[in-house]
Amino acid sequence: MSRRRIERELGRRFISWRHDYTPAPMPMDAVKSAVVYVPKALGDSMATFPAIRALQQRGVEKIIVVASRHAEAVFSPLRDEGVEVRSIPHDRAYREVKQMARSINADHGRIDLCVEATLRDASSAVYFVGTLKARMNLQFSGSKMKCYLPKVSDRALAMYASEESVPRCWAALMSDAGVGEMAGRFELPIPLEIERQVSQALEPLGRYIALNLDGGDDERKLTLEKGGEICQILIERYSLPVVLIASPAGEAKAAALAARFPTATLPELPRSIHHSGAIVKGAELLVSPDTSVVHVASAYDRPVVAFYSKQLGLWLPQSTRQSVVVKPGDVNALSAAELIAALDDIDASAEEQSRT
Repeated sequence: MSRRRIERELGRRFISWRHDYTPAPMPMDAVKSAVVYVPKALGDSMATFPAIRALQQRGVEKIIVVASRHAEAVFSPLRDEGVEVRSIPHDRAYREVKQMARSINADHGRIDLCVEATLRDASSAVYFVGTLKARMNLQFSGSKMKCYLPKVSDRALAMYASEESVPRCWAALMSDAGVGEMAGRFELPIPLEIERQVSQALEPLGRYIALNLDGGDDERKLTLEKGGEICQILIERYSLPVVLIASPAGEAKAAALAARFPTATLPELPRSIHHSGAIVKGAELLVSPDTSVVHVASAYDRPVVAFYSKQLGLWLPQSTRQSVVVKPGDVNALSAAELIAALDDIDASAEEQSRT
C-alpha cells in the first residue's frame, strides 16, 4: 500500500472514531422518524426504493430523503406521498453534508432511524451519520462504527459482495432489520402529467423502440457513428420508429442521428429523467449503454439490450427480457454481430413467453 493510501486510510479511521457514538436502539414499531441518506447518482437513487417503501409500509410518520441535486428529481414525486425531500450538491460537499444533518435535527429533533445509503464506508457517510446522531442507523457499506445496528446487515453485505442486484440487497437489509418485506426492485415514480405529455407526443408513432446513446462517462457513450449503425440495424429488423433519448449534454448528437434516418425522432420534450422514463415505459424495447434508463426499464419490466464497459453484476438489468453485452473499456467496440445476437436473445425470450 502506498504512503498516500495509508495516510488516507488513517485519516478515514480518525474521522470515524471522532464521529462515532453510542446508539439508543428502539423497536422498529416505535420508529416515528427516519432519514434516507443517498446523495448519489440516478441509478443509486432508484435502487434505494425498497428501503423507502419498507419505511412507508412500517407506517413511519416522518420520512426524509437527502439526495444529490442531480438526482433529487428521482424522489420529487414522493412529496405527494408525504415524504420530505432535501438535497445537497453531492456527497463530497462535506460542509453542506454536516449543515444538512444539523438542519434536520433543528427541524425535527432527534431522528429515530437513519438509513445510510451511499454504499461506501466513506467520509460523507461518516460526517452525516455522526452529525445527525440518530437513535439507530442501518447500512451495508461495511462500516465498523458502533452507531450502526450490528448483525442485521450481514446478509445484505454477503449479497453485495457476491454482486447481487443492489435493490435486492436493500430489500434483504430492511427485512432482516425488521422494517418490512419489500420486493428488491428499481423504481422511478413518474408524475401523471409527464406520462400524459409523453404519451400525447409519441401517440402518432404507434409502437416504437427507444435508443439512448450516452452513459455517465466517456467509455459508456456511443459515438454518432456507432449510434447510426445500431439505429440502422433496429430499423431494418423491426420496421418500427426509433425514439431517441438524450440528456441536455447529448441532445446535439441525438439530433444529428435523428436527421440521418426518416423513422428516427428526437421528441420535442424536456430532457428530464421523468420524460426519459416515460419514453422507456412505453417502448417495445430499450437499447442503451449502462446508465439510469436501463434501471428505468427494470422498474417497468421493459425489454432491454444494454452495453456495459465492465462486468457489473450489482447494476445489471432486472427486466424479464434482457440481454447484456460487455465490451471492456469502451462500448463502441460493440460489433454488429454482437448486437444482432443480443436482439436474437430478446426475441427468443419473447417467443418463449408467448408459449407459456
